[in-house]
Amino acid sequence: MLRIKTKFAGQKTRRGKIAAGLAIATVYILATALPAAAQLVFSSDCRNHQPIAVAPPQNAILFTKQPVPHPNGTASVFAINGLDTYVIPAGANSCIVAAPHANDNYCFIARNDNTIDGVGFAPIQNPGGLTACQ
Repeated sequence: MLRIKTKFAGQKTRRGKIAAGLAIATVYILATALPAAAQLVFSSDCRNHQPIAVAPPQNAILFTKQPVPHPNGTASVFAINGLDTYVIPAGANSCIVAAPHANDNYCFIARNDNTIDGVGFAPIQNPGGLTACQ
């Protein structure tokens, strides 16, 4: 049998790193360039809230300030059942919540820039490397 060896010993490792980098870059571009699948409207008293179901293979939630792009200001999202507040930081269009509660209700409760109209959200499979919500 004829065996074909790669020309460079580290070629397979480099291909894996390149593929991982491309996957992260693709998700980042989608997160910053496209609106998320659904949107939370501003509701400081949480009267307007929506459930977000996170079921396998999804294991994270991507929150995006609307309209996109919108790197200025911060936006805060409150998880009603989990009693957690997630902040999309200034300087970022979006952020990711890794390992959120599987079925929680969320509301967009605060912003420090009135041009932020809403917060888009989408359950996703966490690729790693995205800005974490604060």
